[in-house]
Amino acid sequence: MWKPQDIQSTALTLRFKHGKHTILLFAESSTPFSTIKTNLLDTLRERYPDGFPVGKDQTVTEIPTDITELALAEPTDQYDLSKGWTELDIGGHITETPASMRLKDGAQVAFAFKWDDDAMPEFYVESPDLSELYGDEA
Repeated sequence: MWKPQDIQSTALTLRFKHGKHTILLFAESSTPFSTIKTNLLDTLRERYPDGFPVGKDQTVTEIPTDITELALAEPTDQYDLSKGWTELDIGGHITETPASMRLKDGAQVAFAFKWDDDAMPEFYVESPDLSELYGDEA
């Protein structure tokens, strides 16, 4: 686990999202996604030792141990998350990094567990309804 003194000033802040949950991770732009995915799974297991609430029904699910069972996606429209997510094509390429995928500091990345290689992962992210929160002032 990272300690504050280990974080370099050049590190990106990546916001990993599922449902109403957001997990912040710091990573250098040259960090391979295999390392980032491992760090995300470790953080989820530490924070949710009894399982992670997944999907619209928030079913508590065991957190995978294999990074191949974790899918990542970027927003179709970074300004409107309700428009959906496009899976990042990092596959088994250990050379893919945030820089090679053109992710910037503060990037939002959805994650989903994929238990079946043939099924498409469900990237479910709840977005706040600003008009509901603030009325017509939003």
